[in-house]
Amino acid sequence: MNGFAATGDADFIKRINKHKILTVLRPNERRARIDIAEAAGLSPATVSALTQELLDEGVLVELDADRRDFVRPDGRHSGRPRGRPRVLLGPNPDAAIVAGTKISMHQVAVSITNFVGDVLTSKTHPVNVEHEPPEIVADLIERLLYMSADDIGCSISGLSGLGVGIPGFIDHVAGVCHWSPVFGAKAIPFAAMLRDRLGIPVLVDNDANLVTLAEQWFGHGHGVSDFVVVTVEHGVGMGAVIGGELYRGHRGFGSELGHTKIDRNGALCRCGQRGCLEAYVADYALVRDARTVFRLPAGDDPSTVREAIGSLTALARAGDDNAAALFAAAGEALGIGVANAVNILNPPLLILSGAGMESYDLMEDAFLRALKANALSVEQHTMPVAVGSSDDTVWARGAAALVLQALYEPPITRPITGDFCVIGKGPLTR
Repeated sequence: MNGFAATGDADFIKRINKHKILTVLRPNERRARIDIAEAAGLSPATVSALTQELLDEGVLVELDADRRDFVRPDGRHSGRPRGRPRVLLGPNPDAAIVAGTKISMHQVAVSITNFVGDVLTSKTHPVNVEHEPPEIVADLIERLLYMSADDIGCSISGLSGLGVGIPGFIDHVAGVCHWSPVFGAKAIPFAAMLRDRLGIPVLVDNDANLVTLAEQWFGHGHGVSDFVVVTVEHGVGMGAVIGGELYRGHRGFGSELGHTKIDRNGALCRCGQRGCLEAYVADYALVRDARTVFRLPAGDDPSTVREAIGSLTALARAGDDNAAALFAAAGEALGIGVANAVNILNPPLLILSGAGMESYDLMEDAFLRALKANALSVEQHTMPVAVGSSDDTVWARGAAALVLQALYEPPITRPITGDFCVIGKGPLTR
C-alpha cells in the first residue's frame, strides 16, 4: 500500500492534486479545465473544485482565450469579449517572488523573478570571488538582494526563497559546497550561511544544474523530457534532464563532464587531477596555451583571463591562424568530451551554454567534426545542437527556477522540510 492510501489524509491528497495541476501549468502554460484534467490524470470535477480554490487563494488566474488578457480574481479585465469566451487558467505571476544568484569567478549576479519566471530586476557586481572568504561573498549577496528588492518595492521577507548557483561539487540536499574553484577544497555550509543572514529559505546547487533548469523552464528544453546542457566558461559543466527530472547523482556530484578524462597524463586541471576535459576547453586553459604563442597580460585572475579571451577572439576573427588554431583545438576537445556524454545518455537534444559560447563560431566546425567522429553513428543525424545564452542573468534565472521548482513540488518531495510554504494552503511567501 502506498503512503497516500495509508494516511487516509484527504487534505494531504488535496494538496498533492493541487501540485499536479500546477505542474501541468508551469512555468506559464494556459489551459482550459478539461485539458488540465486530462494532463494531470484527475477527474473534471476534482479539477473544477481545486482550481476554484487555487483561484480564491490567488495562485491561479483566469484568461479569456479569445482576448489573451488575464482576468484577475476580482473579475476585472480590459473590454468585453463577444459571445461566451473559452476561459483558460494559468499561474498568477504575482503569487510569489523568488530570487536567484550565480557566483562566478569574477562576479556575482542576482535576479528577482515572479511566479512564472519573469525577471523583475537584476544586478551584477564585479568581484574576484576566489580571493574572498565565503562570509564576504555571503555579505555581498545580502547587499545585492536588499538593493534588488528595494528596486521593486519588496522586502527580503517578502521573497519566497533564494536559489544559489556555485561552480564545483555541491551537495544540494545538505546545502554544502564541498569543492569549488571560488571557495577551494573545504566544506562550506553556504545555504545555512545565507539563511542566517536573510531569514528566508535558501537552496544551493551546481551552477550548470541551474542553467539546465533555466533551459527546462524557459528555454530550448521547455517541453522536452530528456536533454543535456554543457556549459563552457571558467570551467566545463554539464546538466542532464532525464524523464523530465534534473539528474544530480548521489549527493549532487553527478554530471561532472568537465572532470572526465581525455588524456590521463595530460594537462593539470584546477581540481588537482590531470587530463580533465576542462583543462583543454575552459577559459584558463585557452589562455595558458595562448601564452606560448602570444604576449598576453600577466595574471590568472578571472578578469585578466576574460580580457585575454576577448583579445584572442578578436584576433581569430580577424584571420590570425594561431588564434584560430587555439579555438579549433578547444572545439575538438569539447567534441570528444561531449561525444562521451552523448554515447552514455543518448539525449534527443544538446544545448551549449556559458560565456565560452561567445566564441562558439570559432569552435563550431572542429566541435561538430569531433562530435560526429566519436558519437555513435546512429546519433549523428538525429540530435540537434542548440546554443543558449551566455548572459549570467540566465544562470541567476535558473537559480530562481530552483526555488520555483521547490514551490511547485508536492510536500512529500520538498527539499527542505518546513522551510517552503505549501502552495494552496495560504500565502506563498513565508
